[in-house]
Formats: sequence, structure tokens, C-alpha cells
Amino acid sequence: MDVECDLTISFAATGNSLAFLGGGWARSEPEFTWGTGAESHLMLPRVQAANEYFLTLDVIPFIHCPELPSQRLIVSINDTVIGSCEISRPTLLGYRIPGALAQSSDRMVVTLQHPDAVRPKDFGDSGDDRPLAFAVSEARLFRILDAGRHAGYHLPPGLILRPGSESGSGRYGDRDTAEWAARRTGLAIPQIALKFESVGENCEFGLFQRRCDAEPLGLLRFSSTFMRNLVRGVESGFNGLGEIDDIDPRLEGSPRAEYMIHEKKYGLVYHTFVYEGQRSPWLLREQESARLKFLRRKFMEELEAAEKIFVYRFDGPVSEEEILPLHMALNKYGPVTLLWVVLAERDRPAGTVEVLMPGLLKGYIDRFAPKDNAHDLSFDGWLRVCANACVMDRLERSAAGADARDEAC
Repeated sequence: MDVECDLTISFAATGNSLAFLGGGWARSEPEFTWGTGAESHLMLPRVQAANEYFLTLDVIPFIHCPELPSQRLIVSINDTVIGSCEISRPTLLGYRIPGALAQSSDRMVVTLQHPDAVRPKDFGDSGDDRPLAFAVSEARLFRILDAGRHAGYHLPPGLILRPGSESGSGRYGDRDTAEWAARRTGLAIPQIALKFESVGENCEFGLFQRRCDAEPLGLLRFSSTFMRNLVRGVESGFNGLGEIDDIDPRLEGSPRAEYMIHEKKYGLVYHTFVYEGQRSPWLLREQESARLKFLRRKFMEELEAAEKIFVYRFDGPVSEEEILPLHMALNKYGPVTLLWVVLAERDRPAGTVEVLMPGLLKGYIDRFAPKDNAHDLSFDGWLRVCANACVMDRLERSAAGADARDEAC
């Protein structure tokens, strides 16, 4: 996807936000500006022509547990709502804006509605009587210049593949699911697992691949980091990853302490499976530096090849607005498919995969592994999702190939 950043707004005290702020903002602080009251406004200049635009907002909600565990945010462009979500943690949000909507007036008015704004003084934490909602550190507006495969994409948003259509039940044991997945895809189970690469947010999917007798090398297979760091890493190509000074081995756990790596530049945290007394910290840093640099190169090669399906799961509520920045960052390098996996819903049983937009699939699983035992994963659930994602991705690539042939004729 060919995109161009037309505008970056820094909400820090030394930033450029004053040129774009409307009403509903507090005085800028060193790193951000608070949106206050019921809504805040941004006034953006008329944009250059494009079929579609993409707006990102880097925000931190004002929360106070248990009384106020989250904040609602509704974003509108020229009085048309383009997104609505509920946020409980610092996050990077993304919004697609149709070209006609962005160009419908001489300027683009961005309205942030935040109905849950409250005064910190009401919780007794301070004397601050400002009605605070979100601290915004940065906003960026992109033009999508070349939709690439988007223009020739035939699978409609909302297209769904459900599990169990061949047997009529949708309930399997591991062996039955493996047989179903092989029939569904025409691939052996290890081959299915190798078509995917994890991008977070923990090691569960990597362990699922191990259960499939597949051991691919992957930068994020057994790592975790915050979504904002992940997007920043993908956008920059993980530039500078693996510098020795950024690698901090820490002994953690008991009764047998293991070295966990805490990488400082992108916030990666992962197991080494090296225990106290087995290796010195300085040697571990040297080895992990070389390993990270190698895996970084391999990750970028996989992105540019755009042959694998990249998988993201998070053990908690995640909105589409949080997934879109990752989807766009991945597609910067080629027509990459991202599979976003969430818990099953009433009308989306475990194993279902649906098309959200070009290159973005949403899969539904019966359960995630407990936080304290990633090995206790749903093999049946993951395999059903992966099999249907393989089929959907194959259909997508076939459609794109047919369009390319039609254009050539």
C-alpha cells in the first residue's frame, strides 16, 4: 500500500498543535494535551486529492479504577461518524476516511466526542477540577496513493467462512479437526502452521505452531510488546533492533530463575530458556544481539515477500480502531494479510473467519490460553481458525491474480 503522510500534529508543549486546535482542549503539557469536556475539535486544512485517507491518534485515556475503568471515544469528520470505541489503556487508534468525505468542505473538521470526561478532584487524587478525557500526544493524516490489490479485490467485506460446514456439527476433537483442516486446505498440519507468522502479543501462537510440529524462526514468535511499540517497530523496519546496550537480561521466576530479555528500544520481552548459572549475562547479551539482528532481517524479508499471513491476538478487548494502524504499517511493505483473532461470539462461533477489508481478516476462537500457562491453548480452536484463514487468503490471492490478468488483456 503506497501511503504518504500529509500532516503530523504534535500535541507537546513545544509542538505545532496550536495551529490546528479548536475548542475543548486544555493547555499543552510537556508531552501531550488533554481533551476536556464533552468534545474536542481539530481544524485541518483542505487535503490533496485521494480516494481514501487514514487518520491516527496516539491517546492515553484518563481512568480511575474501579470507578472509571475506561473512556468512550467517538470520532467524526465533518459531522459524519467514522469510528467509536472504548479505551482503557494507552493506545494508537486508526480511522479510514473516504475521499469524498474528507474533501466535502474547504477544511476538515475532526470532532472527538468523549462523554465520560471527569474531574480528578472528584476522586480525591488532586485538586484538578478540569473535566479530563484523553491525553493526545500525536495525530497523523495519511493519503492512500495506491490501493494496490485493493482496487482489484473481489472478496466483499462481511464474507464469512464458518467451521463445521462439512460435518454439520462444528464440534470436533483434535484428531477430527486435524482431518477436517487437511481436507479444507489440501495441506498437512505443519504446512498450515508454517503459512502464518505471529506479531503478538504473546507466545501462545508460537506454541500452537510447535504443537503442529512446525518450528519457524520468527522475530515476534515468543515475544510480547505493547501495540504502540509494535506499530512503531513495523513502520521503522525495527531499525536499530539488537544493539547490545538495549538488551537487558533479568533473572525472573522461582524456584529456578530464568533469564528474561527486556529489550529497550521496542519494549520486547521474551524467554531465553537459559537459567541461572548456565550462562553469563554479558555472553547472553552478545548472543541475543546477533539473534535479534538476524530475526529482524528475516522478518522484513517475510513482510516484503507478503506470502505469509501475520497473526495478532490480545487477551482482552481490542477495537478495530486499534488494529487498523498495525494493518496499515504491515501493508507499507506489500499486500500483507493480517489475521486478527478474538474470542467467539454468539453469531460468530469458534473457527469462523470473516473479511473486514482488503488484507484484514478476523478470526474467532473458543478461548485463549491462561496468562500464567500459555501451553494450555486451544489447539482445536487455533487450527480451525488457521484452516479457514488459509482458504480465505487463497481466494483473495486468486481474485487479485484474475484482476491482474484481466488488466493485462
